[in-house]
Amino acid sequence: MKLIKIYQMFYTPHGLSKKYKKIDEYLLRGPHPGIADLIELKNAGVTQIYDFRHKGTRGFKFIEKYFCKELGIKYIRCPFSYLHKQYPSLRDFDTVAISVKHAGEQGGKTLFHCNSGSHRTAHMAAFYDITRGERLDDIFLGFGIAEYAKRVQEAINRHFYQQKYFNREEKAEKTLNPITYLKNKFNNKVVKGIQEAHASFIAIVTRFK
Repeated sequence: MKLIKIYQMFYTPHGLSKKYKKIDEYLLRGPHPGIADLIELKNAGVTQIYDFRHKGTRGFKFIEKYFCKELGIKYIRCPFSYLHKQYPSLRDFDTVAISVKHAGEQGGKTLFHCNSGSHRTAHMAAFYDITRGERLDDIFLGFGIAEYAKRVQEAINRHFYQQKYFNREEKAEKTLNPITYLKNKFNNKVVKGIQEAHASFIAIVTRFK
């Protein structure tokens, strides 16, 4: 008997968690799902999942990939890392957004997730929100500069500022406590990485200016 069947024998449905936010009828965004979440996502009509977590999460990737296969959900690995300056290209953004639209037109929904659903997921969700599955070049040409700029700003507000993308703050590294020093140093590396990743995203969606 498949593991998912055994799990479902003891599972009590609870509905899709509010941690998964609806972008439109085709797309949801949120943190990485557990087994119970995957079942509820399947029940909610999700047919494909994009995992944007970095390459170091191989073990977690295997678990999610396995249970997605068991449930009949397409699992797509698209890793990038703001800590290692590995950002998506315009081609990556376009490919993912077009895939969401295609899945939606086939009657399915897509989930975007990274670890917390706050940072890497924000980039991909905001890009899709701008383009709705059309190529960025075509969106820009179709809207014109003023309308396009408004569309970009609205997406940035929704996916970055309203979702607390910049919720980390730098901390003082000068301390006699070596553990606190290391924690603060790592925190500051993350803060810098978040800022640089956001700048990379802005550069891509405003490259026409």
